[in-house]
Formats: sequence, structure tokens, C-alpha cells
Amino acid sequence: MPPTSFDFSAYDRTVIGFHGTDEDAAERLVNGDPFKASDRDMEWFGDGIYFWEHAPKQAWSWSRKIRKAEKPAVVGALIRLGNCLDLLDSANILVLKQFKAEMEEKFKAAGISLPENHRRQMKLDCAVFNLLYKTSDDQGSSIQTARAVYVPADTRKRIWKGSWISEETHLQICVRNPDNILAVWHVRPDGRYGRPRKKAASEE
Repeated sequence: MPPTSFDFSAYDRTVIGFHGTDEDAAERLVNGDPFKASDRDMEWFGDGIYFWEHAPKQAWSWSRKIRKAEKPAVVGALIRLGNCLDLLDSANILVLKQFKAEMEEKFKAAGISLPENHRRQMKLDCAVFNLLYKTSDDQGSSIQTARAVYVPADTRKRIWKGSWISEETHLQICVRNPDNILAVWHVRPDGRYGRPRKKAASEE
């Protein structure tokens, strides 16, 4: 049976998230410009604005190593989760699995192949989340945010053989409704709030 309700308002609360970007974009965001949602068909959490929950240093690492920004920057944000698909609750995992099974049946009946995940290209996950989000919109119970643990699939990220602890594990938030972002501010590389200090010419 597919899910009959997309009411996840029981998870409504306010959290702090961190978003990796570059200096120019950070300045615009703090001054009130809107965030640009990620909308590639390989995003593991579907379309939305991605944040690290309470993890500013991971946001800095992503901006430097993955985004490879020439002038990396991080902003913090106060986020109202609202109607939040919180996948730290196992009951919501079951909802997601039911929805994926229903989607698979519909695709099969229509003769359409499901997208596939491959390494960092999470096309199947992205398609499932995006269709779930659209269905919630169509039913008038829009999922405003989603929240889950990101665990690297690469076993080399484990801190030692057999450990369940991995490098880069974090809580990620996908914000679908920008109105749920209540405030934005600059974040320094050490995680403190405020505009990063500019290096003096003698330090460069």
C-alpha cells in the first residue's frame, strides 16, 4: 500500500544548518538573496537546498575540497523544519520504502526503466524523493524539509577495519521551501559566527 498521508508535522522544530558556497554568494545570501536549489538528477536527497546540521567545519571542507571554490565560504541558517520527512525515524523509512515499491510497479506497468544509482550519482534515490515530494504537493501536504544521516558507502572511509564509524558521516537537511529558512549569517572557518577575517598583505 502506498502512503496515504504526507503529514510529518510532528517533527516540526527549529535547527541550525550550514551551507558551503563561495564568498560572493555568501555575501548575497546574508544580504537577503534567495538560495539556489540543487536540481541535478543525481542528488541523493532530491531537489532542494542542502545544509549540514550543526556541522560548520564539514560545510567548509565541502566548499574547499568538493566544490573547489576559489574563495570558499560558509553561511549558517536558522531552519524551521515544518512538515519534515525525518528519516531518523524508522517509521518514516517504511513510508519511503512503500512509496518506492509503488513507484516501481507504476514504472513497470508503463514499460519505463527505473533510474539506477552508481557511486556518487544517486539517480534512483533522486527520482524517488522528487516524485514523493511532488505527490505530497499534489495532495496539499507539501514536504517542506527532509532530514537524514549521510553515511559514505566507501568502506575506506571507516576509521578502522570493522568499525561502524566513518569519516564524513553527517546529518543533512534538504530544504524544499525557502520560507523555512528564517535567518542567514556568515560563519568563520573555526565554526564561530561572523565574517571571516581578511588576511593582511604581510600574511599572504
